[in-house]
Amino acid sequence: MISGVYKIRNIVNDKFYLGSSKEIENRWEGHKQWLRGGYHDNPKLQHAWNKYGEKNFVFEIVEEIPLKSLLNREQHYLDLWESYKRGKGYNICPTANGGDNITHNPNKAAFIKKMREINTGEGNGMYGKQHTKKTIKDMKEKSVGRYTLDWFIERYGKRKGEWKFEERRQMLSNRKINYSHDNKMTGTKRGPMSEEVKKRISERKLKMRLIRKDLHFEILSGKLTLPQIESKYGISKTTILRERRKLAQQKTPSEDGVVIC
Repeated sequence: MISGVYKIRNIVNDKFYLGSSKEIENRWEGHKQWLRGGYHDNPKLQHAWNKYGEKNFVFEIVEEIPLKSLLNREQHYLDLWESYKRGKGYNICPTANGGDNITHNPNKAAFIKKMREINTGEGNGMYGKQHTKKTIKDMKEKSVGRYTLDWFIERYGKRKGEWKFEERRQMLSNRKINYSHDNKMTGTKRGPMSEEVKKRISERKLKMRLIRKDLHFEILSGKLTLPQIESKYGISKTTILRERRKLAQQKTPSEDGVVIC
């Protein structure tokens, strides 16, 4: 097996990911497996792979190096080519320390600070620009169904997908966020409501009594996104979030056996 520094290069724009390994061939097979499965630790490389397709990436050996010198030579090429910078490459970390991903990077705080400096102001690709209406529409369409249980399973496989979905659901339910909207009426006495307003409130309450059971099932199943639930039941995002908080506070098993927490 060859040990050394390698590139995963995009032949369309010549941007690349730089890495090192004591067994380059096995490492390349590992990269391909993760990228094809859609769960590579490097989100920049994964996004590019998804966008341009496997056929537009080539694997290249930069230099064959003894195992003891791997990180030093990888750092040499990182400093030389700066493949962690926007527009140059797909590396995340500017140092060769075996932690080229955000979540587990041992220098996470320093990396985030450096990336902010690199991508702030004119260094940001969208500096002085605005998305077109078509681009905004396309992004909204692509986001439909994201982060649902089916989305996680399709992306990571059944076992890992279910675990990641539950992990995200727990994280969201434990966040200390006030979703309530400040209507500027705190401490102010309301005047008498009109008959029209009373009628609207009564209709909303009646509707919630009729759909609450189905709505709770949709929230717990995770099969639909918030916009999809809004559209299906004709209710606001605020209402859905309020019902989700109620479910989280119950901390009891639901009728279908799902533990709410």
